[in-house]
Amino acid sequence: MSQTLDSQSNTNQGLATPSSNDVFISYSRKDKAFVESLDAAFRKMGRDPWVDWDDIRKGEDWWQSIKRGIEAADTFLFVVSPDSVASQVCRDEIEYATQCHKRFLPIVRLEGFDAQQLHPSISRHNWLFFRETDNLKTAFQELLQALDTDLDHVSAHTRLLVRSLEWQKKGHDDSYLLRGSDLKEAGQWLTHGVNKEPRPTQTQIEYVEASLKAQEKAVRSRLKAKGIVVLTTVIANLAFITVGLIWARGRLIDDANHRVTMDMVNTFEVAQEGIDGDEFEQLAQLPLPPYEDVPRDNPLYDDHQMWLETVNRLVPNALLETYIRGENPGEVENIGDVYRETAPDEAYRFREILPVTDLPPGLIAGFEKVIWDFENTHLGEDGDLYFGVYGPIENSDGESVGVLALNYDDEYVEDLYTSVRSSINDIIRIVCIAAAIWFTVSSWLIIRATRPPHELIAAKVKDVKSLARSGRHT
Repeated sequence: MSQTLDSQSNTNQGLATPSSNDVFISYSRKDKAFVESLDAAFRKMGRDPWVDWDDIRKGEDWWQSIKRGIEAADTFLFVVSPDSVASQVCRDEIEYATQCHKRFLPIVRLEGFDAQQLHPSISRHNWLFFRETDNLKTAFQELLQALDTDLDHVSAHTRLLVRSLEWQKKGHDDSYLLRGSDLKEAGQWLTHGVNKEPRPTQTQIEYVEASLKAQEKAVRSRLKAKGIVVLTTVIANLAFITVGLIWARGRLIDDANHRVTMDMVNTFEVAQEGIDGDEFEQLAQLPLPPYEDVPRDNPLYDDHQMWLETVNRLVPNALLETYIRGENPGEVENIGDVYRETAPDEAYRFREILPVTDLPPGLIAGFEKVIWDFENTHLGEDGDLYFGVYGPIENSDGESVGVLALNYDDEYVEDLYTSVRSSINDIIRIVCIAAAIWFTVSSWLIIRATRPPHELIAAKVKDVKSLARSGRHT
């Protein structure tokens, strides 16, 4: 066995070297000879597999070391044999790897095991065969190809898992959170990889959410610091402080309104990108099982609902639903509804038929193009007013096969506007009071300025115009 794998290794030494500990090997002690030859073959390929005889230091808690090895490895490789299938330690390792949402690669060394004892995470994956009767060179090459498949996504999953678990172990210490480009890349990975394997763990999602909240808090702190600098600058402008405050107030309110609107638009675009039109088209054609409200345990339905719930977790108060056109004109059928998990009594049934009269304005037009319905509110069944965004779900041929509806409670959005405007008004009120005091105290100093007052005013006018032009260009 060892010679066969060595020969295969020598023919591929030109391959790129992947990250350290790209695979964790779980096995029974009775299969150690085979694992030693496999480990040697990996190392000749420039790989660094995690194996317990090599990676557990003396005096170290062996189970904690194994857990760290599983966390830091991109792939969990399980050597299937009668002894490993019956081993409780192996089963514990598989269970922890399952909790970490690791990618599994089972390889069969010996048959004759009890299939009933197989852990579900092993039985549900495709196996590679390394039996004595198999072509081991071919099997090893297939193993390498499997390890390198979608490596960027898997490696990112591993890096984010290690960092999120470290943050969790440190009692959610903010100093371990993601920042800058790390946070941006993690957010993109979480958004674009939500339907890939391995899937994000709850700890990873919570870690990214906490990082986003910390970043938001830091941005607010920086904005507050900048506000103090702006305040000092405005006071220094003396005669034109009132004009500057009026301009700044209008600009800040416009920016706040724009920011709130863009947050909603961005949320809709992210939600829309996460829906595969071809899969949605298949989902819409599913028959409803007898005596069921929804097609439970169907992968297409489960993935669709999971995506709607993920967006709702990341953006609370974003209520998502999907529809298809009904068989009769003026009707639609509900497909996905985020309320099915959070408020089942308020949710629509799968393929429940709704007449146009019960639908918000803009939803029917959303089958053809994106409708930003921020002006018109509609009355929901709970008596609250809503407004939202509607847009088509398109298949790979560019055909509209459904519509995505993203609704917001108008009280929620109004609270956002009111909060921002109130904060702005409070700041401006304080600045005005400070400016009035400063004007009174500094009047005598202004008169005694080195330049005559009319020259000083002319210079300040020039400065204000220059700042205004720069603001427009920006």
